[in-house]
Amino acid sequence: AWLSSKTVNACISDPMRLEDFRGCYCVAGIDLSRTTDLTAAVIVIEKDEKLHVFAKFYLPREKIDEAIARDGVPYNIYIQRGLLTPSGDNFIDYRDCFAWFKSLVEQYEIYPLKVGYDRYNSQYLTQDMKNYGFHMDDVFQGENLSPVIDELEGLMKDGKILIGDNDLLKMHLFDSALKMNAETGRKRLVKVSSKAHIDGMAALLDAMTVRQKWHTEIGDQLRNVR
Repeated sequence: AWLSSKTVNACISDPMRLEDFRGCYCVAGIDLSRTTDLTAAVIVIEKDEKLHVFAKFYLPREKIDEAIARDGVPYNIYIQRGLLTPSGDNFIDYRDCFAWFKSLVEQYEIYPLKVGYDRYNSQYLTQDMKNYGFHMDDVFQGENLSPVIDELEGLMKDGKILIGDNDLLKMHLFDSALKMNAETGRKRLVKVSSKAHIDGMAALLDAMTVRQKWHTEIGDQLRNVR
């Protein structure tokens, strides 16, 4: 595993509510599933010098029982807690993901200034997001993210990242590993095992990538200092 129990547990905090961040700016990340994996949408809101992470997951309705049996994960409980949304029947309906981002703006007045996304299966969602007015940025998940991985790890170890009581995101943090390129020393995100799920971490890295990339332009707004 990439992150120690101590590092991940330092991110756990009391439950967080979107209402408490009304009027804030943030960055966002989306990791879209191709088949049976979960789709993850993440926002990172900076407030009081901490980065507060909200993650929303999606899984096709017809795949939920299968996923519970396969992964040994109580996805039904996460649905009840509002962390996981059944979406579509056998394939995720990305309009549900789009609806969540719209609700951030329209219901909570939380404004994602940049949204990082992976390029797989993203065409319809990114078009809807762009049409709504979101600024989308294609993130390639590879060794190019080494600086972002290093920054995220440092922030987590410093206790700057808070994920509330999101056990599903916590699981994805534990499932994350790094593969090092012996020649270049650069690293990329991988799963600890073939059955692991790291969609939440991938979405978080997408968000942190656009945060780092566009910091000169939007860093002051992201601090949410009033």
